[in-house]
Amino acid sequence: MLTLALGVGWTAGQAQTAEPGSQMLDAVRQAVAALPLVPSEGSLLAWARKEGLGWDALQNLFELQVLDPANHFLEWRGLHSESGMFTTVRAALYAKTSREGLLVLNREWCRLDRCTARTTFGWVGPKGWRVTSEAAVIPLLRDADFYSGPAYSCLKGVSLGVSYLPARFGAGLTAVAVPPPEAVNVCRAAGVDPSLVTRPMQLSWHASAGKFRRVP
Repeated sequence: MLTLALGVGWTAGQAQTAEPGSQMLDAVRQAVAALPLVPSEGSLLAWARKEGLGWDALQNLFELQVLDPANHFLEWRGLHSESGMFTTVRAALYAKTSREGLLVLNREWCRLDRCTARTTFGWVGPKGWRVTSEAAVIPLLRDADFYSGPAYSCLKGVSLGVSYLPARFGAGLTAVAVPPPEAVNVCRAAGVDPSLVTRPMQLSWHASAGKFRRVP
């Protein structure tokens, strides 16, 4: 059981009595509040930050909300009606100790069939939110690892991005290759679906090391 004392105003006693769901929501709240305002991000989270919306108003933007306290997992889905941008937020908390865990916050925003994703990693616990780098918790993944054979011509020499999808059950994380939009357009013009010619990589959480490792 992961029991966290999160953020300003939380005491050890409060953490012991707080509902697990509220702990998960507070971890996500802190992560969202610390997200950098990147102009290129089109997610509902970024839009809410730019508009200065409060936490309650932000949550109300998402029509579908799943909170699984037992598995320290959250998933939100919502549509920004004006832009037609659909956002999916997935977050999971991976325990390192009884009072500290790593939050993985993934958001994906899509318009029509064009999607962009971004993942944030950070430690939550008595000291509040502490962002950490991908390299500190994720093993080295090379572009070639996402192909079962030679890369298709439309993806040769293309540097892949990676989206990390938290698992609801277990302690896994799925790394999915994300080609840049220009490469996706070239592939589709050639009749190639990039999502079908790359393969996801499965990672597992190792609490003692405080990082993920590749599943053999």
